[in-house]
Parts: sequence; C-alpha cells; structure tokens
Amino acid sequence: MQSSLTQSVETISATPEPRRLSERVATLQQVLPLALLALVMFYQVTRQLIFPARDHPAMFAVEFLAFGIGAPAALWVTLSWIGQEIRARETAQDQADTRTRMLLEMQHRIKNNLQTVADLLSLELARTKSPDAAQSLRDSVTRIKTIAAAHELLTADQVGATDIVALAERVSENARLAQAHPGQTIQIRVSGEPVRLQSKAATAFALVINELVSNTLEHGFANVAKGEIEIGIAADDARPNAERRAYVIVQDSGVGLRDGFDAQRDAGLGLRIVRTLIEKDLRGVFSLTNGALPDLPTLGARAEFSFPLT
Repeated sequence: MQSSLTQSVETISATPEPRRLSERVATLQQVLPLALLALVMFYQVTRQLIFPARDHPAMFAVEFLAFGIGAPAALWVTLSWIGQEIRARETAQDQADTRTRMLLEMQHRIKNNLQTVADLLSLELARTKSPDAAQSLRDSVTRIKTIAAAHELLTADQVGATDIVALAERVSENARLAQAHPGQTIQIRVSGEPVRLQSKAATAFALVINELVSNTLEHGFANVAKGEIEIGIAADDARPNAERRAYVIVQDSGVGLRDGFDAQRDAGLGLRIVRTLIEKDLRGVFSLTNGALPDLPTLGARAEFSFPLT
C-alpha cells in the first residue's frame, strides 16, 4: 500500500502543468511571422519563375517589402500586444488567487483559535460551582462559537461572503444545543432567500441571531417543555438608484414580553448587544414586540430588524 501511495504521489508530481495562454501566444509570436515570411517568399519566387516578365523588378521589391517584411512585422507586433494584455490579466488573476488563499487561511486559523478559546472556557465552565458564573461562561462560549461558525462558513464559501440563511441555521442550532434544558423540545425553523454578506457584516449578523435565540431560550422557554422559533429572512429586489435591504424576523412561541416591557429601558446585556450590533455594525433598525406564529394562538416575542446590503 505504501508503494502504491508513493507511485501515486510521483505520478501526480510528474504530471506537467498545462501551458498558460500567454505562453502559447509567445510561441505563436515566434512561429507565425516566420511562417508568413516563408509563405510570401515562396509565392513571390514562384510567381517570378512562372511569369518572369509580367512585373517590373521594382514592383517585385515593393511587394516583397510590403508583404514579405511588413505583414510579418505587423503580425509580430499584434501578437506581442495580445501577449502583454494576457500576461497582465494572468498576473492580476494570480494576485487575486493569492489574496483569496491568504484570506481563506486566515479565516481557517481564526476559526480554529476561536474554537480553542471556546474549549478552554468550556473546561472552566465544567469546574465552576457558581450558577451566575456558569451562565456567563456559557453565554461567552456560545458567542465565541457563533463567531467561529461565521468564519467557518466564510472559509467554505471561498469568496469572502456567506449566505446568512445557512449562517442563521448553524448559529441558532448551536444556541439551542448550548441553552436548551434537558428534556426540552425546541424546534427552530429558518426560511428565506439566499442573502450574502461580507465577513464583518456576517459576523455581526451571526451574533445578533445568537443573542436573540439565546434570549428566547433563557427567558421565553425557561419553564416550557416544548417551543418553536421561526426565523424568516428576506431581501428587496435589486432596483436602480434604490438601497437594497435585508429583513429578518425572529418569532417564538414562548411566554412573550411582560406588560410594560420597554426594549430601551428594560433590556439586559443580550438585547443591548443586539441593538448595538444592528445599529452600529449593520446600520439597521431594530424592534421588539409580542406576536404570534401563524399556527399557534399564543403570543410570544417577535424581534424584527432590517439593514442595508450595500
């Protein structure tokens, strides 16, 4: 098996890389003008041999200079210009590929480092005996894993942007696994059209979803055996001279907001983080009210926010 693997590696390493387009154009630049020159000379000499007295010798010289030297020279210059343009594009593409590889490597390393930090905090969580400290550590672990999930999806997409529907699914499931009590059955549904965000906005969006879902699990379903959370994502159609926005709704079937609750006055740390991320990082607007899922009569908390996609 080792011999077979070695042979496979040697075969792969021995396989020549395909020639680049600029190299092929350079070969044509060397061959085609000479071939054209030989063809013109053959034509002129053959014509003089067959029809020796048809043209004046001076006309023969003019035609030879025009077609025998001018045409190959023009062809050489044209191919030279084409080769330079192709090489410039290949150089730009190589630089872009290098930046992409560096970005993917950076995202991968960030994700691994964040996962390591989360694992270290999880060890501390297993050792602590204070309920308040345990909850704080649990929240920190979930937030760090949320950022790591965003970087993981950015690495997988390989374009520096990620689909926030897939991101919301990953983040909400992580929050459910971290926050749901034993014996609880919490169903989370994420729906919507694909919407792509760049790295910074995607990370902020992931943290917002994590905080909203964690807040629902901690407060809305504190003493509930079953519950549902729906996350809906939509975006405006692209229109000329119009700002395209994304719209997100996080609706649960929990106990809802208490009477007289004010999102500005009564917000805890989680909601303050949500509002700051939406207003500062995403440049959006946020609201929190009570609402009901279509198939359930009970009123739960309904968080809505929108932000520009530019």
